[in-house]
Order: sequence, then C-alpha cells, then structure tokens
Amino acid sequence: MELMVDTAKTQGQTQSQRGQAVSPPSVFPYRFTSDGCLCHRVTQEPFSFRFQRGCDPDATQREDQALCLHVTQHVHSLLEEQLHLTRLYLPPPAEPKGHGDHRVSFSPQRGAPSQGYVYLSPGALESPATLLLVVQDRGTMRCGLWSWRAAASEGLERGSMMPYVRRALEEGSSVLLMNPNQGGGVGETPEEHVHRVWDLLVSRCVSRRVVVVAHGYGGLAFVDLLCRRPQQVVRQVWAAAFLDSSHSLWHQPLDAEGREWLKTRSRRWVLSSKPLNQPVGSLKAGCPQMSAGTQSHEAAPAVCMESVFRFFSKTLSPKAPTSFSMVTRSRSTVGQIRPHTGPP
Repeated sequence: MELMVDTAKTQGQTQSQRGQAVSPPSVFPYRFTSDGCLCHRVTQEPFSFRFQRGCDPDATQREDQALCLHVTQHVHSLLEEQLHLTRLYLPPPAEPKGHGDHRVSFSPQRGAPSQGYVYLSPGALESPATLLLVVQDRGTMRCGLWSWRAAASEGLERGSMMPYVRRALEEGSSVLLMNPNQGGGVGETPEEHVHRVWDLLVSRCVSRRVVVVAHGYGGLAFVDLLCRRPQQVVRQVWAAAFLDSSHSLWHQPLDAEGREWLKTRSRRWVLSSKPLNQPVGSLKAGCPQMSAGTQSHEAAPAVCMESVFRFFSKTLSPKAPTSFSMVTRSRSTVGQIRPHTGPP
C-alpha cells in the first residue's frame, strides 16, 4: 500500500462540495481568536448569522460558502499545526479478489486529492494504543468539524472535533478522522467512504482497541459497515458511541452477532429535554439509550463528550478480579467485591 501524505500546510485552497479547488476570499472579514471564537476583524464583534442575511438568496449562498471554506481551512490548519495531525490522501482500492473476500488489493499509484483524504495522528496505524475513529454527520462539513455553522456562531470548542482529538491524544490514544462528505471525487457515498477507509487503513492497523464516535448519519454509515464486515468490526472495535445517530435496526440487516455486539458494546445519546445521561427508552434502540442533555443536533457532540469518554474508559478497562476478605470475629468486610469495570 502506498499512501500520499500532504506535507504542505493548509493554505489558500480547500475543496468545494463537488471536490473542486476553491480559493476563499483573500481577506475574510472575520477571524478566529485564540480562544476559538469568530469575530469581526475591525469591530471585534462576535459573528452572528443575523448579520449575514440579506434579500439576495444567491449572495447569501455565496457568503455561506465562503464562511464554510474559511472555517474548514482554519480548523485544518489547527489540526496540523497545534495537534500535529497529518492529512493522508487515499488511493483507490481495486476490486475484491473473489466473492465474499473483503481483502483489498492496492493500486500501485499514489494517493491523490481526487480520491479523498482523512486526518490521523502520527503513527496511528503502527501503534497498539487505542484508536479513536470519528465519523461525522452528512452535509457540507468536512473532516474535523461536527458543524461549521456551530463553529462559526458558537466557537470551535462547540462545533469542531478538536476537543475530542485533544482529549484522545492527552490519554495516549491515536486518532483517525474520517471525511465522509468529500465524495472522493467520484461521487462516493458516506457509507462507501467508511468502507474504504476501514479496508484501506483501520483493518490493517496494529491497534485492536478501536473506539468509534459517530454523529448523525455517521452512525448509519458505521452500522452499515457492521452489517457488511461483522466479524472484523466485532473483533476490532471495542466500543461505539452514537450521538443523535440516524441508524435503524429496523432497516439495517444486522445478524444476531451484530445485534448482540450493539447491545453490549455501544451507547446511544438522543436529543431530549431530560438531563444528560438519563435513560430514554425505545424499542428500536437496540442498545442502552441515554439523553444527550440537549435538543440541538449540532450541540450533541460537545455536550456528551465527557460521558462518551467515560463510557470508553469503562469499556476498555480490564475486568477487575473479585477479591474476598477472610471472615473474622471482628466487623471486617465479608465477601467484598471490587466494582465491575470491564466491558458491559
């Protein structure tokens, strides 16, 4: 396998929804401050969408596109310069060798921008450490963003994946950010992107302790992967956190093993007026379902982050041995059992 690493910093160009190179305005009227807030360059007034809206729909669309590109470019530069992630261009996989054979044959050509890219931390594919795999929702946002609108109006801590990346790296984990909305230049669907990144990278990485965060349609794409690669996913992925996910066990044909895996190794946070982590029952859930503590789809990843990492920590912790103390005539603890912290 030969992959092309983009060693150049993110400057001057990014890609439109159709994969074409687009240059943002040379002087964008807003800039991000050091604390991740978007403010006007002259007045220092925080950005608000109400300042953008005019009577011309075409002008509004152009402004939205420029804003999306500006936010994306800035987040990519921070991923590279502050968190030291690498942009990795993907090579196109050849057809599987035979029926039921999911092993990938790699083209000898190098990866290229037209084939899509992902971001990953240094040594992520060679490290045995836990690998955090992030799959975002469907839409115009690119790698590293939950929502470019939330990043613009509420700040990068709210709308970008940077808090998740930072937390994972601080805990000694590796990171791989998928990019399901880029399309790979060939009209690739989010499901196809997730399959391709799994086959090209994740299935071949050293780590056998993968954890997944999937937001919105990203949950549907990951469950689709579980449907198509059940043995690989069950063997390699230890836990999955679904954040206001679009997946449905009534419409996605999971086998018994896949359903059992979801039941024991995943958690689903749904939009609700209930406090964070309060149980929210549903016959369709297929796994423990909790309140996201918000009714905003875009805010769910930020609000649930601490709960997600606690869930991962509990699932990844080895099962603690049971220890019994001896019975004495004094008031010693009898049959004391350590709390169970292993996989659910």
